[in-house]
Amino acid sequence: MDATAMFKRIIRDRLEFIRPHILRGSVLDLGCVSSRPAREGTRQRLSRLPDLLFKRICEINPDTTGVDIDAEGIELLRQAGYQAVCADVVTMDLGRQFDAIVAGEIIEHLDNPGLFLRNMRRHLKPTGALIVSTPNPFHGSQVWRIWRHGRPSVHEEHVGWHDPLTLTRLMQRSGLEVCDGCWLRPPKYSPLKNLRQHLRGYFSSNFMLLARPAGTTDK
Repeated sequence: MDATAMFKRIIRDRLEFIRPHILRGSVLDLGCVSSRPAREGTRQRLSRLPDLLFKRICEINPDTTGVDIDAEGIELLRQAGYQAVCADVVTMDLGRQFDAIVAGEIIEHLDNPGLFLRNMRRHLKPTGALIVSTPNPFHGSQVWRIWRHGRPSVHEEHVGWHDPLTLTRLMQRSGLEVCDGCWLRPPKYSPLKNLRQHLRGYFSSNFMLLARPAGTTDK
């Protein structure tokens, strides 16, 4: 089946796609620390808070564990009462499996996305769900930026692009089967704002995929 054939929805909020799969059971959320500048007197420091998605997931299901490579941030989250582990998502071994794993905007930061997906497959229960969201390289505003500035806009920490076709193939090679997908188009400013409602889904800013261990059925 063509991976893009299942992309019939355009949603505004990642949680709309995630919520049905985290209502019960154990949840693992990846990249749970949000580091942002915070002014203290005349100097600046980094304020480490729970990532907004992690916080919202924990509000829905308290049996949620966060993972991040930021050791200081993880310690602060633990002190705040969150279940959190400092680990590298590509190589970690938590010694357990989860009913759902959420990877929100993290795969584009990783040097080895295939190894990452294989590791997530090992951390999933046989009927578990892996939910991945990532920027879409064909976002409509990129057309504007290339036309105006001669190049797309690339986040300084991103090392790779994926679209639904390539990410589906990578998941299949990693022992995962894609069961569902949607486009993500948050309601925010864009140079193409007036055309937003008329653009094809493939011009959306991000997309999301739901995958399960190969050989299982979507439930």
